[in-house]
Amino acid sequence: MSENYAGLALTEALERLRRAGKNPQVAVTCAPRRREQAEGTLRVLRYDARADVLTAARFTDPIESIR
Repeated sequence: MSENYAGLALTEALERLRRAGKNPQVAVTCAPRRREQAEGTLRVLRYDARADVLTAARFTDPIESIR
């Protein structure tokens, strides 16, 4: 069963994946109105294991990540 990375800070997800021998590409996305904002924490939206790609977005509000 694969681990769910959604909600984790990007740095934490990358660390976990690297410990598992993966070196995924990172795709960062954001809402159109937020393209100029650089504040907040990059968090994982999804991890596609077949393509080995993490998709992340910036969140300004603290959230509880799935662990």
